[in-house]
Amino acid sequence: RFLKAAITKGELVLKLNDGSLLSFGDSSPCGADAHPVTARVFDDWFFVKIATEYDLGLARSYMSGKFVVEALEKKEDYPWTLGFPEGEVNKVLGDPVGRVVVAAVLLTRLFLLFVGNRDIGTVGVRSSKQHTYGNALANASGLAISKIGSMLNYLKFKIFMDNSEKGGSLKNIHAHYDISNDLFRTFLDKETLMYSSAIYDAVAQPPALMGQPSPGLRFKGTLEEAQWRKLDTLCDRAQILPGQTLLDIGFGWGGLSIHAAKKYGCKVTGITLSVEQKALAEERVEKEGLGHLINFEVVDYRIFARRQDNQGKFDRVISCEMIEAVGHEHLGEFFWAVEQVLKYDGVLVMEAITTPEARYETYLRSTDFINTIIFPGSLCPSLHALVDASYKWSTLSLEHIDNIGLHYAETLAEWRRRFNGKEDVVRKMGFDDVFLRVWNYYLTYCEAGFRSQTENCLILVFSRPGNKALMPLCESRAVTQMESFTEEEVEAWLE
Repeated sequence: RFLKAAITKGELVLKLNDGSLLSFGDSSPCGADAHPVTARVFDDWFFVKIATEYDLGLARSYMSGKFVVEALEKKEDYPWTLGFPEGEVNKVLGDPVGRVVVAAVLLTRLFLLFVGNRDIGTVGVRSSKQHTYGNALANASGLAISKIGSMLNYLKFKIFMDNSEKGGSLKNIHAHYDISNDLFRTFLDKETLMYSSAIYDAVAQPPALMGQPSPGLRFKGTLEEAQWRKLDTLCDRAQILPGQTLLDIGFGWGGLSIHAAKKYGCKVTGITLSVEQKALAEERVEKEGLGHLINFEVVDYRIFARRQDNQGKFDRVISCEMIEAVGHEHLGEFFWAVEQVLKYDGVLVMEAITTPEARYETYLRSTDFINTIIFPGSLCPSLHALVDASYKWSTLSLEHIDNIGLHYAETLAEWRRRFNGKEDVVRKMGFDDVFLRVWNYYLTYCEAGFRSQTENCLILVFSRPGNKALMPLCESRAVTQMESFTEEEVEAWLE
């Protein structure tokens, strides 16, 4: 019943152990994918988990090896935006007895099929009409037991995964970022160790190229090059000047802090709740000889902001994909904290994963794979929620926006390729089959959101009104777009 309601466009085929097939959808193209998505189901508990837990049930079925997505027969059948998963195989992602070896990219096709069907029927409906408490339950499978399971998961999320100052945030951050520094090193870029979207060299795909009518971006360059480009972009949006003071909220493994100190001579203070990240970041700072410019501390941003010696101390504040760990109820507290520590003519640059307004209220009142299993307690706010919080809790105004969501899809795909290429290394660290499935599910789940442009990654610039430091962001080169490439120019660019 869930699958029949969830798939009306495109086609999902389930292969059962007895050889029978179940088909859902109308067989029409779904987005850029014109071929059915075929999943082989190895255990009937697959249906039980979906019936009782909806989105989380699908995730837990995959984690326990109850289904896989099968490959297409021909390379040319894959959407050009995904490409053919040549060489990217991982036996644990196949069935329990090893009859099928599949690439994790095939999961992305399944998620894109679900995304392509999710918002059918909402066109022409005001977002506010969907902003009801009941809508989250209405989006469950339609089975009463699924609604109950979804509600129980939501209650567990609200009670045990809060992001309060009194330990909730610390516990949630520890659950993900303190897994193992060496694990993250298997797939992040080797130079900056940035765990956030890169910005690739990219041009728009002309519709006629390769005979494909679907639009998209063509990317080139390495992940390392793309991460350096992203760091330069963050610093450019902040209009950092030599010698300024910078607060890096959620500094990760220190990539941005080190870059700002080396390139601009900034005096950088970084705060985090991850003990493991701080330890490795300090090693990197020492190796670069930047200890006199960079200081890291494990402290909650609210506690840091209340210290008297931090009042109005910083010229610039940058927060790179940290806001997702704050939680909707605490967004205002984040902007209040920035208001306390930022100089009057200071600038806040925030890189944020955001949820479209049309789905936000439903998202607030439900749980999913990411905020329950991968990033406990996390929430990707809507742009409206961020602007509203800044308005109510600070004097900061939104001054500039960039959307790099499609670059995030490419970043996640590269992380996935690197992670699977290091399977032997990951296993030697003690991670098992279930973890390998979880991580691949996570990377493809997120990739599908950005690839379909139904999840965004925004670079937001906030400041108090009348900030002359941001005038360069109004130059014609910053607000105009160059003429699109022709098909021939794209081919030459790729070469």
